[in-house]
Amino acid sequence: MNLEDKKIAILSITNNGRELALRIKESMKSVDVFFIKKDTDYKNDEVTVVNQGLKEFIPQVFDKYDYLVFIMATGIVVRTIAPLIISKFSDPAILVMDEKGNNIISLLSGHMGGANEMTLYMSDLINSHPVITTATDVNKKSSLDMIAKKLNGHIDDFRDNVLKINSMLVNNEEVHLYIDGNYKINHNGFTLYDEKTDLDKVRNLVVVTNKKDINKILNKNIENLNEKIIKVTPKDIVIGVGCKKNTDSNHMKNSLIKFLAEYNIDINAVKEIGSIEIKKDEKAIIDLAKFLDVKFKTFSVEEISKVDYLYEKSDWVKKNVGVYSVSDPVAHLLSEGRVIINKQKYDGITFSIGRIDI
Repeated sequence: MNLEDKKIAILSITNNGRELALRIKESMKSVDVFFIKKDTDYKNDEVTVVNQGLKEFIPQVFDKYDYLVFIMATGIVVRTIAPLIISKFSDPAILVMDEKGNNIISLLSGHMGGANEMTLYMSDLINSHPVITTATDVNKKSSLDMIAKKLNGHIDDFRDNVLKINSMLVNNEEVHLYIDGNYKINHNGFTLYDEKTDLDKVRNLVVVTNKKDINKILNKNIENLNEKIIKVTPKDIVIGVGCKKNTDSNHMKNSLIKFLAEYNIDINAVKEIGSIEIKKDEKAIIDLAKFLDVKFKTFSVEEISKVDYLYEKSDWVKKNVGVYSVSDPVAHLLSEGRVIINKQKYDGITFSIGRIDI
């Protein structure tokens, strides 16, 4: 389980619960332990003692952690968090365990928040019984939201489509799935689409692809089937960017849109963009990152020089910025060598595309 950049809090109200929290922390390290107890003289550098009531304290941390693990009775937890719950798409993952660690319950945000996965992870750590009640998991089926989470994927009308498809799956209704590429996802419960599938008889088709135009990948005209198509767009595209100084932001944005359209790449598939370090303050690239709502990463001359020999060289670029090229080697570094589209030029701008492995 990848816990990088995840914030985890374990909360207890009894001495036994506190000791269990510390035992878990020994294995997980990157957790904050809170002991909610008024008028206690307990001291431990590994524990934050909270001299407040649970109902007063929880609102202060509810939206500050990705996972909240309560070591106490389920009823106490339910009554405490009830006023704070908004949506399974935004609430933190909530887990509950008894103070002996016999059972761990995935209580809230099982799929999108990761409570189910964390429940299984913690149950292995302390040899306890995981309690998971989400219907797709109980029936050993995949779900649309878990596919999207695995791929960091974009789905239009996310909430409505997830509820519809998951409901169909747990009620044993047929949902077709087409996977465009080597994406490692659990497709239990779905019916895999192939060339022999009669689209006229398909009720719903989930398409996993980073392409913009689905017609081109299915080799069919689906104009009349759009209401049946739910597309999951994995965020697995990274873009290396090179440009002249003081490039116009609108020119940069419009050039990228044109570039992606020419290669049939969905703009929602872009995960990250990058350039050389001297471009870290280039407004056009910064504005592009904001437009895409992605991170903008820069690389030093030394980092780029290690791979720029692999791509088309420009003595002019070498003279001016210290490397033979920018967009290709940056796409290489962002994707760990998986460049799929080499440098394309757009009036003072160059773009290159890499694809990360999900």
